[in-house]
Amino acid sequence: MESRKQRGQRRWSWLHHVVTLSAALVVLFSALSAAGWADALYILTGIEDKAIVLKEDAYVSALASKQVYLTETGSSRDVILTEGQDVTIRHGDEVLTVVSREERVSALLDRMHVEMSPLEMISIQVKDENNVEVVISEDLTYYDRETMPAPHETVRVPNDKIPVGTEQVVQEGKDGERTCVYEVTWSGGEMLSRQLVEEATNNAVDKIVEYGVEPQPEPEPEPAPIPEPDPEPVIKTPANNSSLPMDKLVDVRKNSNGGGTLIFQSGRTVKFKAIKNMTATAYNKNEPKVGTITASGTKVHKGVVAVDRRVIKLGTKMYIVASGGYEYGYSVAEDTGVFGNVIDLYFESYSGMQKFGRRSCTVYILE
Repeated sequence: MESRKQRGQRRWSWLHHVVTLSAALVVLFSALSAAGWADALYILTGIEDKAIVLKEDAYVSALASKQVYLTETGSSRDVILTEGQDVTIRHGDEVLTVVSREERVSALLDRMHVEMSPLEMISIQVKDENNVEVVISEDLTYYDRETMPAPHETVRVPNDKIPVGTEQVVQEGKDGERTCVYEVTWSGGEMLSRQLVEEATNNAVDKIVEYGVEPQPEPEPEPAPIPEPDPEPVIKTPANNSSLPMDKLVDVRKNSNGGGTLIFQSGRTVKFKAIKNMTATAYNKNEPKVGTITASGTKVHKGVVAVDRRVIKLGTKMYIVASGGYEYGYSVAEDTGVFGNVIDLYFESYSGMQKFGRRSCTVYILE
């Protein structure tokens, strides 16, 4: 949870060393014309989402892999595909398929008579040794995994078993490395945001120091809280979609095609086209560094869900049921900042967010 709250720009280190590309490679660049592609901006993402940004005035290291490689002659740069790959080109609603020659990406697009607007960029994803996907769009999002030094921290722990005024080291610290995943969004050839969405690893070891304190009396045990009865369900409809019910879900009828129908206590029904099993976390505007405006430009409110746009597209309508019988209900994917098969649900109250915590959930993708 904490990772998606760490919004804001971080200093971007321009990398100019070799990255071994394997499962996925993305190349983004602004394109003013076919003749101008060679001088454009490249962003390459390789193994484990590692990224290199090559500015047109920067030194370019040699780059090679079995699937693609970068070439430069003087100031000219382009990405070359190997021969015999199945290439899928997606440009708006147009989808083309072609077998590559040993050729530059710009030459391939010229050969297929693909014309780009001045603000469009190109994403190249190498799925395996024989399959490449080229996506042309004004707006592109990718994930960048960055590793940096992680100095160890010192943690001080009170201990009433040692004399007051003394301390002892019970664990030596050790510096390590911290690996973070960032969601990077580009539009029209410009980077709009670079947002931390996950701290993947941190192998630094804390130094633990115990210090002596006076023994404290055992506190009196607090009486167990009396559970409050669950409130009666309130039937209401969301302001942004009056056709969808918000009362209690009583039945789910599935079709053979993966879709089906949600049946509610009020008797109303809603059709869905797919089901996803995901992990749900929660957030609230009162948390540090959490804003009130979503990635879609709307204000945060109950029903706003943050998603990984590679898993669920922005604008997708959903009905969400979490473990423990908790119905978050009708929702819309309006925000970003999570990574992978995770959704982040907005709660109006801080206490409601804390109570929800982290749960498995079923997401019904509505028609």
